[in-house]
This record gives sequence, structure tokens and C-alpha cells, in this order.
Amino acid sequence: MTPLLRTSGISVRFGGLVAVNGVDIAIPSGVIHGVIGPNGAGKTTFFNAITGLAGLSSGSIAFGDDDITRQPPFKRARLGMRRTFQSVQLIPQFTVLENVLIGLHDSLRVNPLRSLLSFSGRDAAEEDAQRRVIETLRFLGIENTLFKRPVELSFAQQRFVEIARALVAKPKLLMLDEPAAGLSPSEVQGLNALLRRLRAESDLTVILVEHVLSLVFDVSDRITVFDSGRVIAEGAPADVEADPKVKAAYLGDGHA
Repeated sequence: MTPLLRTSGISVRFGGLVAVNGVDIAIPSGVIHGVIGPNGAGKTTFFNAITGLAGLSSGSIAFGDDDITRQPPFKRARLGMRRTFQSVQLIPQFTVLENVLIGLHDSLRVNPLRSLLSFSGRDAAEEDAQRRVIETLRFLGIENTLFKRPVELSFAQQRFVEIARALVAKPKLLMLDEPAAGLSPSEVQGLNALLRRLRAESDLTVILVEHVLSLVFDVSDRITVFDSGRVIAEGAPADVEADPKVKAAYLGDGHA
């Protein structure tokens, strides 16, 4: 079976710094794939390379049957790739409805905000877009935030709105960059439950970059570990957790 995502020897350099160094990863459909590593290990640059925000110095990337190595971010998004970012990226003057509608900009021929926020002259596609926003918010348990603005939301709700904006387009691949950052333990459990529901109820593939290791090890089918831009370990959570190289990367050689 062709992996949904495959990277072959990808490297990203910034001047003399090699942020990602010869990485090979193959991720099938329908799994949660964790990506962990110490600060500065290259995890977010790896994300940026996949989504087209960081240019490759070498190597190639395939998404399904498509070679996306030289495709711009918007074309990768159209193929079914969506992501969130480490910091919240909501537009403060927009409501939740407006923020999430932005995730559907590729599927509407007209400005989604202008057409969907009016109450006359909307066609079937526009009506469907609003229905999808409401359904996505309901799935995430935050449908009561529809007409609120980010300042009125808790930080956890803001995180979930960002996930809603990525999910509303029904992507094949959802890439989450530290979604648990700033969440309380109970809120992390809510995120855990959401990821499990996504895996159980859809064929969505999730790549999860996260520093909350308990979350990654609990929900991931496989985990890749980065250190200094390289992959130092990959496998099932139990195998990765027991790997001496992983312990050394996090705790220092004396703890390996």
C-alpha cells in the first residue's frame, strides 16, 4: 500500500545550520503518528518542510501518488493537507464562525465570509459550508462558541477553534504542532479523547508534534524521535520509550 505521506532523504538548511538532516519517514492512512524530540531538534522545521513553508535543500516528498516536493503550500492544502501552529493564529476581530470559515476558502468560488454572513442569495455550496462549520464545532464540543470572538474564549477553546478550522475542510492529513501547549491536565485529557475519536470515526491521518510526552505515548500508533535534525528512533510507543538513544536525547548521555 502506498503511504499517505513519504519523505525521502529530506534536508533543510538555514545557512550553515542543518535543521532537518536526511529524514526518511513513511506514514500510512488512518494512523496517529507522533513526532517528539528535545527543543531545537527540528520537529517544526520538518512540519514546515512538509507543508511547503520551508524549502528543501535536498530530498523529496510524496503525498499519496503526488510528488509535492516543489508544490507551493496552497496546492498541498488542496490535495488534503491541513495544519495548526504552535501559537494561536486566530483573527481577533472575527467570530469563531468567521475564523473557521477561512478553512473552506478553497472550496467556495466567492468570498466565504461575504456570502455566508449574509442571509440572502446564498447558494447550496455556501449553505453546506456553514453547516459543515457547525457540525465541526459540535464534534469538538464547542458549538456554543459560534458567534463569540477569540477574546471571549478560554485558551483551550481557542486551540479547539484552530483545530476546527483545519478539520472543516475534511483533510486527509491533519498536522498538529504542539496542540497541548498551555493546556491544563484535564484539557489535555480532552484533547486525548478528541484524537481517539478522530482515529475511531474517520480515516484521517494525524501527525502530532508535542512536548507533552504522556499524550504522545498514549495516543500514537507510531512515534518518530528527532534529535539535532536527524531521526534517532522510530517505532511503537513502548519500543521508543525503552530506546537508550531516546533517553540520552532527553536526559543526557549519563542517563542512557
